[in-house]
Amino acid sequence: MEDIWSSGSSLCKGDVVMKLLRVYMETGETYIASYDQKDNKDTVKMEEGELNVEFLGRGTRENEYLFKVGNEVHSITIDRGFLILDQEEEYKVDRITELPVKEGQSVEELMKGKEGEVLSPLQGRVVAIRVKEGDAVTKGQPLLSVEAMKSETIISAPIAGVIEKIAVKPGQGVKKGDLLVVIK
Repeated sequence: MEDIWSSGSSLCKGDVVMKLLRVYMETGETYIASYDQKDNKDTVKMEEGELNVEFLGRGTRENEYLFKVGNEVHSITIDRGFLILDQEEEYKVDRITELPVKEGQSVEELMKGKEGEVLSPLQGRVVAIRVKEGDAVTKGQPLLSVEAMKSETIISAPIAGVIEKIAVKPGQGVKKGDLLVVIK
């Protein structure tokens, strides 16, 4: 967990550090969260809202961390890819990546970018790309195909718009949750 917070690119303003993280769950869901840190007090923003969090330190168990959210103390234990909240609720995290942060953009603008991002629903190999950057697409239009275990899956546009970026090439291997295409 400490590696997540200490690595990658971040935007520093004075003694404030801001990071934008994409959390890939094993279920295929992805979440974007911003993380602003000043002293030991952190603000975490997600689509669902904002939390003021204070890191209290390590807990008594191995890989346990204590946080204060509002007036309540919570523990998070990391064990074999699972985040265990208060020794009760388990969440399986596939991976966490840090997104680039551009100066001048608000967190809300950065988080809105999620809508037009097309992520791979499975691990496989890109076999065909049916669009190019600048093409106008309609919702449901086939964009590309990913092959896994000799089966081809067609990835379609979740929204109508213009192809801003194609992040993969034919023959490239992808993991579940990897960015394939950006539609604006």
